[in-house]
Amino acid sequence: MQLHVQLTLPREARYVPAIRGVAACLLAEVEAPDDAIDDIKLALSEACGNVVVHATGVDSYSVALTVRPDSCEVEVVDLGPGFVEPEVGMTSEAGMASATWMMSEADALDLQAEHGRGIGLIRALVDDLEFIRDDEATRVRLVKHWPGVGLASREPLRTGAAVASATEGAPLPG
Repeated sequence: MQLHVQLTLPREARYVPAIRGVAACLLAEVEAPDDAIDDIKLALSEACGNVVVHATGVDSYSVALTVRPDSCEVEVVDLGPGFVEPEVGMTSEAGMASATWMMSEADALDLQAEHGRGIGLIRALVDDLEFIRDDEATRVRLVKHWPGVGLASREPLRTGAAVASATEGAPLPG
């Protein structure tokens, strides 16, 4: 079983906390470990912050979250002009109409740099990080793994009539 959420957000900094909150709620619901939730929230904030600052010429971007029993995959997509290949610690794999850059394990986070720490920070927080540029979009894909969580064994969330029938006659909380 997996959960998938995709949102399109205005390219404004005030919406970054909103998607971070959505991710935190979804991950908490499936009982992801607290440290994994914190790592994903921070990495997601950095990826979205990069879009807000660098994806000029576009008004919005999308974020997709896919949660499985043992991982979370995040994809942040913008239709901006893209970026040049990062210079330090990145390798390039050119495709037919796309390019993918993957961080190497040897990447060091330069804490003295005024800019450019976000990518290193994201890399330190997640297990897999890819930058994919094709003709139409820039995609930042990050994946965080952890030991299996309760998603596979939990009862399905109840909605609509199922909630109404399950709560009939039950005392109201509070």
